[in-house]
Amino acid sequence: MEKDIRVERFNVCFKTDFGPVYAVRDTNTVFESGKVTGMIGESGSGKSVLGMGILKLLASNAYIDGECWYGEDKISEWSETEMENLRGKEIALIPQNPAEALNPVIKIKKQLLEAVTVHDKAKKPEALNQFKRLMNRFGFLEEEAIGKKYSFELSGGMNQRVISVLGLMNRPKWVIADEPTKGLDAILRKQVYQVLQEIIEQDTKSMIVITHDVTLAQKLCDKILVLYKGEILEQGKTDLVLAHPLHPYTQGLVHALPSKGMIPIPLPQKEKEGMEDGCIFYARCEKSCERCRMEKPKDFSVEDGRKVRCFLYA
Repeated sequence: MEKDIRVERFNVCFKTDFGPVYAVRDTNTVFESGKVTGMIGESGSGKSVLGMGILKLLASNAYIDGECWYGEDKISEWSETEMENLRGKEIALIPQNPAEALNPVIKIKKQLLEAVTVHDKAKKPEALNQFKRLMNRFGFLEEEAIGKKYSFELSGGMNQRVISVLGLMNRPKWVIADEPTKGLDAILRKQVYQVLQEIIEQDTKSMIVITHDVTLAQKLCDKILVLYKGEILEQGKTDLVLAHPLHPYTQGLVHALPSKGMIPIPLPQKEKEGMEDGCIFYARCEKSCERCRMEKPKDFSVEDGRKVRCFLYA
Protein backbone atom coordinates (compact mmCIF):
# COMPACT_ATOMS: atom_id res chain seq x y z
CA MET A 1 0.00 0.00 0.00
CA GLU A 2 1.38 3.40 -1.01
CA LYS A 3 1.58 5.98 1.75
CA ASP A 4 1.60 9.76 1.64
CA ILE A 5 3.93 11.85 3.81
CA ARG A 6 2.04 14.63 5.58
CA VAL A 7 3.29 17.45 7.80
CA GLU A 8 1.00 19.62 9.92
CA ARG A 9 2.01 22.73 11.89
CA PHE A 10 5.58 21.50 11.46
CA ASN A 11 8.37 23.60 12.96
CA VAL A 12 12.11 23.06 13.32
CA CYS A 13 14.02 25.26 15.75
CA PHE A 14 17.77 25.25 16.47
CA LYS A 15 19.00 26.24 19.91
CA THR A 16 22.01 28.55 19.56
CA ASP A 17 24.10 30.80 21.81
CA PHE A 18 22.18 33.73 20.35
CA GLY A 19 18.77 32.25 21.07
CA PRO A 20 16.36 30.03 19.14
CA VAL A 21 16.55 30.08 15.33
CA TYR A 22 13.56 28.78 13.39
CA ALA A 23 14.55 27.05 10.15
CA VAL A 24 11.05 25.70 9.36
CA ARG A 25 7.91 27.53 10.43
CA ASP A 26 4.26 26.46 10.53
CA THR A 27 4.51 24.09 7.57
CA ASN A 28 1.44 22.27 6.27
CA THR A 29 1.56 20.09 3.16
CA VAL A 30 1.08 16.60 1.75
CA PHE A 31 3.74 14.80 -0.25
CA GLU A 32 1.55 12.52 -2.37
CA SER A 33 2.69 8.98 -3.09
CA GLY A 34 3.23 8.21 -6.74
CA LYS A 35 4.24 11.80 -7.46
CA VAL A 36 7.45 13.82 -7.48
CA THR A 37 7.33 16.90 -5.26
CA GLY A 38 10.00 19.57 -5.56
CA MET A 39 11.02 22.01 -2.84
CA ILE A 40 12.62 25.14 -4.27
CA GLY A 41 13.91 28.40 -2.83
CA GLU A 42 17.11 30.31 -2.18
CA SER A 43 19.89 28.85 -0.03
CA GLY A 44 18.86 28.95 3.62
CA SER A 45 15.14 28.78 2.90
CA GLY A 46 14.66 25.62 4.96
CA LYS A 47 14.31 23.06 2.18
CA SER A 48 16.91 20.59 3.42
CA VAL A 49 15.94 21.11 7.06
CA LEU A 50 12.33 20.16 6.26
CA GLY A 51 13.50 17.05 4.38
CA MET A 52 15.89 16.01 7.13
CA GLY A 53 13.25 16.84 9.74
CA ILE A 54 10.90 14.28 8.21
CA LEU A 55 13.59 11.62 8.71
CA LYS A 56 14.74 13.06 12.07
CA LEU A 57 18.28 13.44 10.75
CA LEU A 58 19.04 16.80 12.31
CA ALA A 59 21.76 18.06 14.64
CA SER A 60 21.38 17.46 18.37
CA ASN A 61 20.50 21.13 18.99
CA ALA A 62 17.42 20.89 16.75
CA TYR A 63 13.92 20.80 18.23
CA ILE A 64 10.98 19.54 16.16
CA ASP A 65 7.44 20.63 16.92
CA GLY A 66 4.25 19.64 15.08
CA GLU A 67 3.18 16.46 13.34
CA CYS A 68 4.64 14.28 10.59
CA TRP A 69 2.63 11.33 9.28
CA TYR A 70 3.65 8.45 7.05
CA GLY A 71 0.35 7.01 5.95
CA GLU A 72 -1.51 6.41 9.21
CA ASP A 73 1.69 6.33 11.30
CA LYS A 74 2.57 9.44 13.28
CA ILE A 75 6.33 9.14 12.81
CA SER A 76 7.04 12.45 14.58
CA GLU A 77 6.41 10.50 17.80
CA TRP A 78 8.53 7.48 16.86
CA SER A 79 11.66 6.49 18.75
CA GLU A 80 15.10 6.53 17.14
CA THR A 81 14.99 2.71 16.85
CA GLU A 82 11.70 2.90 14.96
CA MET A 83 13.08 5.63 12.69
CA GLU A 84 16.18 3.55 11.92
CA ASN A 85 13.91 0.80 10.60
CA LEU A 86 12.04 3.34 8.47
CA ARG A 87 15.09 5.02 6.94
CA GLY A 88 16.43 3.25 3.90
CA LYS A 89 13.72 0.60 3.89
CA GLU A 90 10.65 2.82 3.47
CA ILE A 91 12.12 6.29 2.91
CA ALA A 92 15.62 6.54 1.44
CA LEU A 93 17.88 9.57 1.34
CA ILE A 94 20.17 10.55 -1.52
CA PRO A 95 22.28 13.21 0.22
CA GLN A 96 23.62 16.34 -1.41
CA ASN A 97 27.31 15.57 -0.90
CA PRO A 98 28.40 12.03 -1.84
CA ALA A 99 31.94 12.77 -0.64
CA GLU A 100 30.61 13.21 2.90
CA ALA A 101 28.01 10.44 2.73
CA LEU A 102 30.41 7.72 1.51
CA ASN A 103 33.04 6.41 3.92
CA PRO A 104 36.48 7.03 2.32
CA VAL A 105 38.14 4.08 4.13
CA ILE A 106 35.55 1.42 3.24
CA LYS A 107 35.33 0.00 -0.27
CA ILE A 108 32.25 0.80 -2.33
CA LYS A 109 30.84 -2.73 -2.53
CA LYS A 110 31.06 -3.30 1.22
CA GLN A 111 29.22 -0.04 1.92
CA LEU A 112 26.45 -0.91 -0.51
CA LEU A 113 25.97 -4.44 0.83
CA GLU A 114 25.95 -3.25 4.45
CA ALA A 115 23.01 -0.97 3.65
CA VAL A 116 20.95 -4.17 3.39
CA THR A 117 22.73 -6.64 5.70
CA VAL A 118 23.11 -4.29 8.68
CA HIS A 119 19.50 -5.10 9.58
CA ASP A 120 19.49 -8.75 8.51
CA LYS A 121 22.67 -10.69 7.62
CA ALA A 122 20.54 -13.44 6.05
CA LYS A 123 19.76 -11.02 3.21
CA LYS A 124 23.29 -11.08 1.79
CA PRO A 125 22.32 -13.08 -1.35
CA GLU A 126 19.54 -10.56 -2.02
CA ALA A 127 21.98 -7.71 -1.42
CA LEU A 128 24.47 -9.19 -3.91
CA ASN A 129 21.79 -9.46 -6.58
CA GLN A 130 20.61 -5.92 -5.91
CA PHE A 131 24.21 -4.65 -6.02
CA LYS A 132 24.81 -6.13 -9.48
CA ARG A 133 21.42 -5.04 -10.86
CA LEU A 134 21.64 -1.43 -9.70
CA MET A 135 25.33 -0.94 -10.51
CA ASN A 136 24.74 -2.22 -14.06
CA ARG A 137 21.67 -0.05 -14.48
CA PHE A 138 23.51 3.09 -13.43
CA GLY A 139 26.25 2.50 -15.96
CA PHE A 140 28.79 0.46 -13.95
CA LEU A 141 29.04 -2.56 -16.24
CA GLU A 142 32.17 -3.80 -14.42
CA GLU A 143 30.53 -3.58 -11.01
CA GLU A 144 33.09 -5.75 -9.22
CA ALA A 145 35.97 -3.53 -10.33
CA ILE A 146 34.16 -0.40 -9.11
CA GLY A 147 33.13 -2.20 -5.92
CA LYS A 148 36.79 -2.72 -5.01
CA LYS A 149 37.50 1.01 -5.17
CA TYR A 150 37.21 3.71 -2.50
CA SER A 151 35.04 6.78 -3.02
CA PHE A 152 38.06 9.10 -3.37
CA GLU A 153 39.18 7.07 -6.41
CA LEU A 154 35.97 7.88 -8.30
CA SER A 155 34.90 11.07 -10.11
CA GLY A 156 32.15 13.33 -8.79
CA GLY A 157 29.65 12.00 -11.30
CA MET A 158 30.50 8.38 -10.47
CA ASN A 159 30.09 9.03 -6.74
CA GLN A 160 26.73 10.64 -7.42
CA ARG A 161 25.60 7.46 -9.16
CA VAL A 162 27.03 5.29 -6.35
CA ILE A 163 25.11 7.27 -3.72
CA SER A 164 21.95 6.76 -5.79
CA VAL A 165 22.59 3.01 -5.79
CA LEU A 166 23.09 3.18 -2.01
CA GLY A 167 19.72 4.87 -1.57
CA LEU A 168 17.95 2.19 -3.61
CA MET A 169 19.58 -0.93 -2.13
CA ASN A 170 16.63 -1.63 0.20
CA ARG A 171 13.97 -1.06 -2.48
CA PRO A 172 12.45 1.96 -0.67
CA LYS A 173 8.91 3.20 -1.22
CA TRP A 174 10.09 6.85 -1.11
CA VAL A 175 13.27 8.69 -2.08
CA ILE A 176 14.35 12.11 -0.79
CA ALA A 177 17.01 13.64 -3.07
CA ASP A 178 18.72 16.53 -1.27
CA GLU A 179 20.26 19.18 -3.58
CA PRO A 180 21.35 16.54 -6.13
CA THR A 181 22.91 19.11 -8.53
CA LYS A 182 24.49 21.48 -6.01
CA GLY A 183 28.00 22.52 -7.03
CA LEU A 184 28.00 20.45 -10.22
CA ASP A 185 28.86 21.63 -13.72
CA ALA A 186 26.44 21.37 -16.64
CA ILE A 187 27.64 17.91 -17.70
CA LEU A 188 27.28 16.42 -14.21
CA ARG A 189 23.90 18.12 -13.73
CA LYS A 190 22.68 16.37 -16.86
CA GLN A 191 23.96 13.02 -15.52
CA VAL A 192 22.17 13.56 -12.21
CA TYR A 193 18.95 14.43 -14.00
CA GLN A 194 19.19 11.19 -15.97
CA VAL A 195 19.81 9.22 -12.75
CA LEU A 196 16.76 10.74 -11.04
CA GLN A 197 14.64 10.15 -14.14
CA GLU A 198 15.67 6.48 -14.12
CA ILE A 199 14.72 6.15 -10.45
CA ILE A 200 11.29 7.65 -11.17
CA GLU A 201 10.70 5.42 -14.18
CA GLN A 202 12.04 2.13 -12.80
CA ASP A 203 12.13 2.21 -9.00
CA THR A 204 9.71 4.58 -7.30
CA LYS A 205 7.55 7.45 -8.47
CA SER A 206 7.28 8.74 -4.89
CA MET A 207 10.05 11.29 -4.52
CA ILE A 208 10.92 14.57 -2.83
CA VAL A 209 13.49 16.64 -4.72
CA ILE A 210 15.11 19.40 -2.66
CA THR A 211 16.78 21.86 -5.02
CA HIS A 212 17.68 25.46 -5.80
CA ASP A 213 17.74 24.42 -9.48
CA VAL A 214 14.36 25.58 -10.80
CA THR A 215 15.06 24.04 -14.22
CA LEU A 216 15.61 20.61 -12.66
CA ALA A 217 12.37 20.94 -10.70
CA GLN A 218 10.52 21.94 -13.83
CA LYS A 219 11.73 18.82 -15.66
CA LEU A 220 11.10 16.27 -12.89
CA CYS A 221 8.38 17.42 -10.53
CA ASP A 222 4.60 17.09 -10.56
CA LYS A 223 4.18 19.50 -7.65
CA ILE A 224 6.24 22.41 -6.34
CA LEU A 225 6.63 23.88 -2.85
CA VAL A 226 8.25 27.33 -2.74
CA LEU A 227 10.04 28.02 0.56
CA TYR A 228 11.38 31.25 2.03
CA LYS A 229 12.84 31.55 5.54
CA GLY A 230 11.28 28.24 6.51
CA GLU A 231 7.75 28.93 5.29
CA ILE A 232 5.95 27.47 2.27
CA LEU A 233 4.76 30.59 0.44
CA GLU A 234 3.24 28.84 -2.57
CA GLN A 235 2.44 25.24 -3.50
CA GLY A 236 0.71 23.64 -6.44
CA LYS A 237 1.18 21.87 -9.77
CA THR A 238 4.60 22.58 -11.24
CA ASP A 239 3.42 23.84 -14.62
CA LEU A 240 1.01 26.31 -12.99
CA VAL A 241 3.41 27.57 -10.33
CA LEU A 242 6.32 28.18 -12.69
CA ALA A 243 4.34 29.40 -15.72
CA HIS A 244 2.03 31.69 -13.71
CA PRO A 245 3.58 32.35 -10.29
CA LEU A 246 1.31 34.08 -7.80
CA HIS A 247 3.37 34.91 -4.72
CA PRO A 248 5.77 37.87 -5.22
CA TYR A 249 8.65 35.67 -4.05
CA THR A 250 7.83 32.91 -6.57
CA GLN A 251 7.59 35.58 -9.26
CA GLY A 252 11.06 36.76 -8.24
CA LEU A 253 12.53 33.25 -8.46
CA VAL A 254 11.07 32.75 -11.95
CA HIS A 255 12.20 36.18 -13.22
CA ALA A 256 15.72 35.44 -11.95
CA LEU A 257 16.04 32.51 -14.39
CA PRO A 258 18.37 33.07 -17.39
CA SER A 259 15.46 32.43 -19.75
CA LYS A 260 13.46 35.19 -18.04
CA GLY A 261 16.13 37.87 -18.01
CA MET A 262 17.93 37.10 -14.72
CA ILE A 263 16.18 39.92 -12.86
CA PRO A 264 17.29 39.63 -9.19
CA ILE A 265 14.85 39.57 -6.31
CA PRO A 266 15.06 42.91 -4.43
CA LEU A 267 17.20 42.98 -1.30
CA PRO A 268 15.49 43.75 2.03
CA GLN A 269 14.55 47.42 2.44
CA LYS A 270 16.33 48.85 5.48
CA GLU A 271 13.24 50.60 6.79
CA LYS A 272 11.35 47.28 6.73
CA GLU A 273 14.01 45.03 8.26
CA GLY A 274 13.35 43.42 11.64
CA MET A 275 9.57 43.62 11.24
CA GLU A 276 8.71 39.92 11.31
CA ASP A 277 5.41 40.14 13.17
CA GLY A 278 3.72 39.98 9.78
CA CYS A 279 4.60 38.34 6.46
CA ILE A 280 8.04 36.74 6.40
CA PHE A 281 8.70 38.27 2.94
CA TYR A 282 7.58 41.78 3.94
CA ALA A 283 11.05 43.41 3.89
CA ARG A 284 11.71 42.33 0.28
CA CYS A 285 8.22 42.60 -1.17
CA GLU A 286 7.42 45.49 -3.52
CA LYS A 287 3.70 44.78 -3.18
CA SER A 288 3.50 44.83 0.62
CA CYS A 289 1.01 46.89 2.58
CA GLU A 290 0.41 47.80 6.22
CA ARG A 291 -1.51 44.58 6.81
CA CYS A 292 1.54 42.57 5.64
CA ARG A 293 3.63 44.31 8.32
CA MET A 294 1.21 43.67 11.16
CA GLU A 295 -0.34 40.28 10.41
CA LYS A 296 0.91 36.88 9.27
CA PRO A 297 -0.98 35.59 6.22
CA LYS A 298 -2.45 32.10 6.25
CA ASP A 299 -2.50 29.65 3.35
CA PHE A 300 -5.16 30.92 0.95
CA SER A 301 -6.58 28.47 -1.60
CA VAL A 302 -7.07 29.69 -5.17
CA GLU A 303 -9.23 28.28 -7.95
CA ASP A 304 -6.56 26.23 -9.72
CA GLY A 305 -5.85 24.19 -6.58
CA ARG A 306 -2.83 26.16 -5.43
CA LYS A 307 -2.21 27.47 -1.92
CA VAL A 308 -0.56 30.87 -1.52
CA ARG A 309 0.54 32.50 1.74
CA CYS A 310 -0.18 36.08 0.66
CA PHE A 311 -2.91 38.66 1.39
CA LEU A 312 -3.15 39.45 -2.33
CA TYR A 313 -5.23 36.25 -2.57
CA ALA A 314 -7.27 36.60 0.63
